[in-house]
Amino acid sequence: MILHKPFRNPFYNEQDIERKVDQENAKQRISVRDDFERDYGRIIHSAAFRRLQAKTQVIAVSEGDFHRTRLTHSLEVAQIARGIGTSLNDNDKFLKDKEENIDISLVEAAALAHDLGHPPFGHQGERALNKCMRTFDLNFEGNAHTFRLLTCLEGQREIGLNLTRASLLSILKYPSVMKNVNNHAVVKKPPKCSVFDEDEAVFQWLIGEFTPEEQKYLLMCSDMEDGKHLRTINKTLECSVIELADDIAYATYDLEDSLKLNLISHNHLYEVLEQHADLASGRIKNVIVTYLAQKESGGYPVKQLFADLVSGFINDVSLEEKMPHLISNRLRFKAVMPQNTMNFLDSLKKLVEQHVILSQRVQTFEWRGGQIIDKLFDAMIHDQNLLPEDVKNRWSASSDYHNARLVCDYIAGMTDNYALKMYSRLFEASGGKLFDI
Repeated sequence: MILHKPFRNPFYNEQDIERKVDQENAKQRISVRDDFERDYGRIIHSAAFRRLQAKTQVIAVSEGDFHRTRLTHSLEVAQIARGIGTSLNDNDKFLKDKEENIDISLVEAAALAHDLGHPPFGHQGERALNKCMRTFDLNFEGNAHTFRLLTCLEGQREIGLNLTRASLLSILKYPSVMKNVNNHAVVKKPPKCSVFDEDEAVFQWLIGEFTPEEQKYLLMCSDMEDGKHLRTINKTLECSVIELADDIAYATYDLEDSLKLNLISHNHLYEVLEQHADLASGRIKNVIVTYLAQKESGGYPVKQLFADLVSGFINDVSLEEKMPHLISNRLRFKAVMPQNTMNFLDSLKKLVEQHVILSQRVQTFEWRGGQIIDKLFDAMIHDQNLLPEDVKNRWSASSDYHNARLVCDYIAGMTDNYALKMYSRLFEASGGKLFDI
């Protein structure tokens, strides 16, 4: 949907709408869309976005056709992020009754893109690819692959979708280059990071318009601890909105799926609601109390409960001015929730983690997915003829590092079903058919 914007929003400066590559043909097109609307269109029409429909969110896509996938999850995150942005523009003391406001198209576009880099088979797929890449002294991480897709792989080769600086900043949940947060002694999982070492040049362009003080603030990390990677501390305003929207979607809609499939009992939900009934904020408290009072009669459907909780969470988000003296509004402000609301949100998320993510059913599926990715990588890194023509044409005769990233990029882009078909073709007796991949 194109939003009517009668003036240039002073909340964003010229650097925010800048693109890395100045494409003359794009500039010559006549369009009513502004720069962030163009970003929205480029993301939603991308192949990487379509592939999300066949990638696992929490419950495997092969287990049915009603529960959430990465695609429906991303759409719901975008809708929640839109709600947060709209609520902040209308009600927050920093934005209310002012011409400056958060651009809703920007927030929605970045929310749609936030999970593009996730490989098949969920987080086990991410860990398996990271294990494969560590053989070459490299890493894999889903957030960093999102940045790589948008700036290099998707759209035009080496340019990506050529999004605006503000849109790319909005998906940098962990704003750091991999080498700066990687603890080589930690091998089981990759560091939380938004940029691979190979993509550092684009990242430097991205933050290049910030002042030295702003760069220092954005790149700030935790101190080194034994057995842990470094952690980034800060992010942009829009990214903080999307992070909250992501948490809200996970804690409500993914929980709703789990209840419908009887992976979580209603008694577990009741316990969490009762624990937080007296601690939650006014609007959320009313929702909890009303639901618990009607749980026996069924007068308050679970679907309505989660819809009302989402509305309550959105209403509880406010802006905090973290760095008042900084020039960029991207870094001056952060979207936050009261601590009691965050505690309630975390308790709902833990229900999904404990009873679904860590359950035997899900773990056995994810383990199998990890084994599939491990074997696909091993086969393809040793035989380039197993790769599609466009990937094979970029094979290097001299750099194993380059080839490892090529194979990793290819596998990370697979859907769950495609990875299963490829595995069957290579390793199972039935082998599939010539045109099933």
